[in-house]
Amino acid sequence: MSEIIFCKHKNVFVLWCILIHLLMGCTSKPKSSNTEDSTQWQIVPLKYATGFTIEKSDYKTRLTIKNPADSSKIIKQVILVSNTSKQKLKAGEIAVPAHKIICSSSTQLAYFMELNAYESIVGVNSSRYLHDKMMNAFIMDGKVSRIGKEGSFNKELIVSLEPEIIMVSPFKAGGYDAMKNLEINLIPMAAHKEMTPLAKAEWIKMVALFLDKEQEADKIFSNIDAKYNELKQLASEVNNKPSIFSGKLIGDKWYVPGGNSFYAHYFKDAGAEYVFKNGKTGAEPMDFEVVFEEAQNADYWRVLTSSPVGFSKASFLSEDRRYDDFKAFRENHILACNIRQVPFYEQNPVKPHIILADYIYHFHHELLPSDYQPFFWTSLK
Repeated sequence: MSEIIFCKHKNVFVLWCILIHLLMGCTSKPKSSNTEDSTQWQIVPLKYATGFTIEKSDYKTRLTIKNPADSSKIIKQVILVSNTSKQKLKAGEIAVPAHKIICSSSTQLAYFMELNAYESIVGVNSSRYLHDKMMNAFIMDGKVSRIGKEGSFNKELIVSLEPEIIMVSPFKAGGYDAMKNLEINLIPMAAHKEMTPLAKAEWIKMVALFLDKEQEADKIFSNIDAKYNELKQLASEVNNKPSIFSGKLIGDKWYVPGGNSFYAHYFKDAGAEYVFKNGKTGAEPMDFEVVFEEAQNADYWRVLTSSPVGFSKASFLSEDRRYDDFKAFRENHILACNIRQVPFYEQNPVKPHIILADYIYHFHHELLPSDYQPFFWTSLK
């Protein structure tokens, strides 16, 4: 009798096990999702830039913007959709080419002007030192509006312009943070964080995505790349490498570019030795005495200034009488660029080959044609 009862209980137990197993089998298999992106993206190779990536798929382009100093940190990702596709835009998608764009700095304008995309610009920052004749004419005619400076942008004016996108700096509170609540597509421009001149110039390919000018950008950049490397090769063969330092006092501090900074790469490529050989990439504030100890016997001195027109050695010396103690000052080897007279900010991102040629002219003039005239960097007289 007990054996019969045991068998009944055993059969019930087995049935329960089978039932539980079947139930678990039904719930353990994940359901397939129809929301997954099945788009096949093809990477567009870049040569130097580390702050963005481009991927293509049919009529769409995926643009990922990163911090050039740490490419693992993604700042923003957008999908650019061709206007010809007739597809309804989804969240995170932008129709291109764009016809109403705002640039919040002169360095951003450089890429648009190099691509001859003046008519795509509806707003610029209030830079006092904008030299480009065509852009100034557009401003005078009311085709382009000045939106103010970083930190004090005219938000009402910006909204009234109905821009499709605004180019902003992701690292300045007065840029990105000031406009992120306007419900306008903000495109971070981080080109100034690139560590080499050619990487900075390659951002023209990123800008071209919004203008349907990718072929033009590739051609322009290939030309810049070829000319820059040709000059770099010339300078690499010199035996005598003059020493150089950079900057000047701002208040009571001298902001010195690091030994692995953007500027240090220029000096190296031009066949010169930068006196500050640390591995830093940014600028470090130093006291005058510290700079003087390292740079007093340097052969050349590079100075970017926004001084009144006619800036000279005398006016430079009036800023601090101790400048006369530097060898480069006494020997007339000061390479100066006055942004009131020279379109430095609106051209330098896309003219690295010209800047490099200027440096080589001063360091090793025998390498260039005898009639070469420096454009950005000239000797301070």
